[in-house]
Amino acid sequence: MLKVSKVALLTSLVLPTAGTAVADENSPSMKIDLQEPGGDITIAKLVSNVDGFVVAHEADDEGNPIAPESIGHTQIHKGAQERVGIVLDRDIDSGEKIFVMLHEDTGEIGKYEFGPDNTEVDKPVMVDGKPFMQSFQVSWTGDH
Repeated sequence: MLKVSKVALLTSLVLPTAGTAVADENSPSMKIDLQEPGGDITIAKLVSNVDGFVVAHEADDEGNPIAPESIGHTQIHKGAQERVGIVLDRDIDSGEKIFVMLHEDTGEIGKYEFGPDNTEVDKPVMVDGKPFMQSFQVSWTGDH
């Protein structure tokens, strides 16, 4: 009986319950809910493995991110955060595809410096050899 209790206790501590995401502090994650047209984006939940920035990028005609150009960014800190807002340089329209990419803060702390004239600092966070990003399609859900 004692062995069963230890196994049951160990199993309950190790195995997550259904519907629970286990976050690895070395792996970023991002959840973006439905976004309506307008001048800002809200990231529902973000887990970052670095201090840095979340950066909004437009998509080209083939649906790929246009980088290093961006249309907005927000400074973030390492760890889990909810309701992270990005104020955009322009309004986004219904049907438009947008990419949100995680960047490190490696230049002047607190200043986003990655762009067409400087790709040596504040580079994208890489996961499995690719920039960590999430895309979404802007949708209109209102009555207008």
